[in-house]
Amino acid sequence: MRTKFIKWFFIVCLLGSGTVYSALILLLFPFVGRAGRYWLAAQWCRAMVAWMRWLPGVTCSVEGLEHLPAGPSILLCRHESTWETLAFLALFPRRISFVFKEDLLRIPFFGWVLRGLDMVSLNRGSPRQAHQAVTQECAARLAKGDVVVIFPEGTRVPHDAPPRLTSGGIRLACATGAPVVPVVHNAGKVWPAKGWPDRKGHIRVVVGPEFSSRETSQQDLSRAVHDWMKTALLEL
Repeated sequence: MRTKFIKWFFIVCLLGSGTVYSALILLLFPFVGRAGRYWLAAQWCRAMVAWMRWLPGVTCSVEGLEHLPAGPSILLCRHESTWETLAFLALFPRRISFVFKEDLLRIPFFGWVLRGLDMVSLNRGSPRQAHQAVTQECAARLAKGDVVVIFPEGTRVPHDAPPRLTSGGIRLACATGAPVVPVVHNAGKVWPAKGWPDRKGHIRVVVGPEFSSRETSQQDLSRAVHDWMKTALLEL
């Protein structure tokens, strides 16, 4: 009974605070620039990471931040839950731009804030047109110095599922020349792919080494990233 209460209290606090804070920062968006909007959104994410330590007792740590290149890069990240989409703005010192499905922009308040953050939305229509549009948008964000975060599996997966990389992120890296940095974590053990956290736990995020996309084939780059992620997941 107590566990169920904690879970639902956390859900109410997360959604409630997100709605209220979104409404407040939307009022400020016209008066601040791109960097200011990102900073405002990151404050709520930091508050949520701190809140999760207390309720429901979810802590986290990040290993390997020193592997992030000084310039723009592409993070190919494991997608196991909602947690990483909330926590990464708080945990990563560099500005990140998620590649996300366009449907999220239609969510009241949250989607409106997301639109103002100048990230990359993916329209899952024609695969060719979607790839071209995303490549152009990601190239624009990379030119601004962003770290572009792509979930190469395309959807949330259980923690024990083997890594499966679609070609989009690797093709983007080869097209733009940006380095690839793989990221794995064990959020799915604490916050299920379909559900909410209902127990205490510690989430480890591991940032892998930089893989150059220059002077290498898509196949070789994909294989190297896949092999690293597969090995790293076994240790989580």
